[in-house]
Amino acid sequence: MRLIILGSGSTGNSLYIEAGETSVLIDVGLSARETARRMTQAGLDPARVNAIVVTHEHSDHVRGVGVFARTAEVPVFISPATRDQCRFAQDEDLPWGESISSGRSFQIGSLDLHPFTIPHDGVDTVAFTVESAGVKIGMVTDLGYITQLVAEHLRGSDVIILESNHDREMLKTGPYPWAVKQRIASNLGHVSNDETARYLREDFDGCARWIVLAHLSRQCNHPQLARLAAVRALYSRGPLFFSDADERVKVAPPDRPSEWFEL
Repeated sequence: MRLIILGSGSTGNSLYIEAGETSVLIDVGLSARETARRMTQAGLDPARVNAIVVTHEHSDHVRGVGVFARTAEVPVFISPATRDQCRFAQDEDLPWGESISSGRSFQIGSLDLHPFTIPHDGVDTVAFTVESAGVKIGMVTDLGYITQLVAEHLRGSDVIILESNHDREMLKTGPYPWAVKQRIASNLGHVSNDETARYLREDFDGCARWIVLAHLSRQCNHPQLARLAAVRALYSRGPLFFSDADERVKVAPPDRPSEWFEL
């Protein structure tokens, strides 16, 4: 299995996963054209995608879903409640895949996907673990805090893609209106660097070869701050077990594809 993050952040989120002949996009929050461009940049053929899976209805996760799915004739797997909230839901030409729901696993080719509920202000927001041939990937972004359910689902993951959206002090003094700041900091908003670090100190099982910090705010965070908080949290667990923390923690860039993660 291998994966690459095509975009991460408020300008658009999309993740590509491949196992054998099966390839899936988790969200298409970039425009369809930009998604295809970044896939081509990463050496991928957009026409070979087998499915799109949607986490929730916010525009930075679904902006390009309709056009990409219709153009490439790719089925969209989405929950009924989320579909109802999306502008492309009434597109009669759009190929629809299986309706998904939290707690009910489903399969796309050689990939087994396991959706689970996370606390966010979408109508039916889910995160996923994806498994194939004994390899497990956990991807959790767009949540207000990391619940015990999330921690349990992430156990045994070989790669974890985890939100580290904002630095709390930068959010307080940042440019957003007060109402937006309250929304981001709420239990239905976005995870801070401190909350991600708490998870790594208290609940992370140590299995993942890579921890990829994602959905960083450009206005209220900095990659070095997010990474430093995560690395320090890993070191606090013990230098012998986490001696490779510097290599283990990665940061997903917002404006270009990430590096490849191959397992």
